[in-house]
Amino acid sequence: MIPAILTGVRLHMKQASRNPFDLSGVIVWPILYASIAYYLLDAKHEPKLLLSASFGASVMLMWSMVVIASSGALEQQRWQGTLELVVAAPTPLTAVIGPICIGGALVGTYAIGAVLLWGAVLFDVPVHIEHPLAFALAIPAAALAVGLLGLIMASTFVLYRAAFHLGIATQYPVWIVTGLLVPLSLLPSFVRPISWLLAPTWGFRGLHEAALGGTPWPDIGMCLVLSAAYLAIGGTFLVAFEYVARARGSLRLT
Repeated sequence: MIPAILTGVRLHMKQASRNPFDLSGVIVWPILYASIAYYLLDAKHEPKLLLSASFGASVMLMWSMVVIASSGALEQQRWQGTLELVVAAPTPLTAVIGPICIGGALVGTYAIGAVLLWGAVLFDVPVHIEHPLAFALAIPAAALAVGLLGLIMASTFVLYRAAFHLGIATQYPVWIVTGLLVPLSLLPSFVRPISWLLAPTWGFRGLHEAALGGTPWPDIGMCLVLSAAYLAIGGTFLVAFEYVARARGSLRLT
């Protein structure tokens, strides 16, 4: 199963690097997200706040790439009539869809370098990483956790035919609940416990703490713990929803 997952991640990253839609998103979206955040904050005299906004924009793109890649891939397989073959194959569905999600998150890590460079060149955001080793480990830990959270979402995409629309709709709620768009302190108190269950919260905090001189290791550890939990939950959901989709005959478009 592990060789299948590694091969799938490599294949989907290669595919994303040649897809015009994915390329445009990876190149343009992080710059747009970061620019909007810089102008909204208007914190020219608070460089740490602008640097924090850069990491928020990066994790936003990471989540977008995951849900768009997974929902788009399943939608295409439905259109092409190959989803039934994928489900019927002896390879577990987790090993097929999981690499799509993880590959999308890894492609999204490009956003970290892009927004830092964009901020430094155009907005004079000082780029200084306090803990380089922790920062280097926080990036793949965040990508893995965000990707496997996408695996849980992807299990619902198997069940519903409008997978791509559902994937697009999940972007903004996650951005808001995890504090990437609005500080959690400004949201209702019941939102904070929900944010603790979502990987973008800890991925952002890990990058933030590693760059600005905090304590990133608990956040990186939470990313790894959540990754294991997401893998178990996502795999269970995929088996259950695959059974329901077979019973309903909803794997095909017609």
